Amino acid sequence: MSSGKLKLFIQGHRGLLGRIRTACAGEKDIIWFHVASFGEFEEARPVIEATRARFPERKILLTVFSPTVYVPMQHYDKVNWVFYLPLDTRFNVRRFLDAVRPVKAIFTITDYWPNLLGELRRRKIDTYIISVRIEPDSHHLKWWDFNYRKIFRHCYKTVMVQNAQSREILLRLGVPDVRVTGDPRMDRVLSISAEKWEDPIVKEWCGGKKVFVAGSTYAPEHQMLLEIANRHPEEKFLIVPHELEESKIQAILAGSQHGATRYTDFHSGAQILVADTVGILSRLYRYGYAAYVGGCFTEGAPHSVIEPAAYGMPVAFGPAYQRDHHCKDLIQAGAGVSIANARQLEAFLLQCRGDYLEKASAAARDYCTRSAGATGQIMDIIFGD
Repeated sequence: MSSGKLKLFIQGHRGLLGRIRTACAGEKDIIWFHVASFGEFEEARPVIEATRARFPERKILLTVFSPTVYVPMQHYDKVNWVFYLPLDTRFNVRRFLDAVRPVKAIFTITDYWPNLLGELRRRKIDTYIISVRIEPDSHHLKWWDFNYRKIFRHCYKTVMVQNAQSREILLRLGVPDVRVTGDPRMDRVLSISAEKWEDPIVKEWCGGKKVFVAGSTYAPEHQMLLEIANRHPEEKFLIVPHELEESKIQAILAGSQHGATRYTDFHSGAQILVADTVGILSRLYRYGYAAYVGGCFTEGAPHSVIEPAAYGMPVAFGPAYQRDHHCKDLIQAGAGVSIANARQLEAFLLQCRGDYLEKASAAARDYCTRSAGATGQIMDIIFGD
């Protein structure tokens, strides 16, 4: 955790239990969701929003661990409160649960809070975990991580996993109730792709043609994209940086040989449009025919590859994609490509001008539609009793 994030983390924990107790005083039947990070929030988000739609009168608490999700969630209107999760000590856990008294507790993916989960079990509070995916080589399966396996056996009423392999692994470990429900993020990206939405600036810049979209990119990837764009003046590139630092945006603008413009200071005729704004990437993909998703060169995992795939776009990403099962699935389906350098990304771009594009687009769309429906299954399990 960076020094800036650590400062926000410490500030957010000052007087935390008192603030939670004041907020929840007198409330009953609170539904509580916990996510560790922004990525885990995106997994839980469709379920949170489905819960709000089904129970508009109920109180929903969202707790988080990371400042990267706490800060933007302060304006999230689908829940009643957003707090950091108190540190996992027995004293904190008891005070927290005394204050909240949740009727349901829903965790996401990898939550591992021994004191909290043990106390939830002791109080007989229905506790669930969603979107679990366990690989055969997971360190959680090693002999030294027995506490993790013990929690899965005893602390969750139902464990909801993304695929059959994860279910088989957990059943062999003695977990009593494991259901394959899939990935609720797929429901969200399909819903966004089906929206009637357009952006007048991007629409004018595109000029009625589909473009190449590079989403959630970092500085090393910008150099790669500029190299390709400078060799292909006939192609338009929509670049959506992950970090909106002015120096990095200026580097893109300065490095273009055929004209680049930023979204917030738009002028027509530029080959490259830099979307220096936040919150619209998932919708901007609709202007593309193919995509590159950043993260696999600098972060060790890509950002959401299913966002462009939901529009029927073949997707390229960097070499460090092994932690993302959607990348593996898209490669297997013929709609995803891992690239290691600018030459390979250029080959992907040129390939998308041929017959590959139609086949890969159909494969991407089919993969997403076949994977839909997780949110409804999860809701039935949690609230069907």
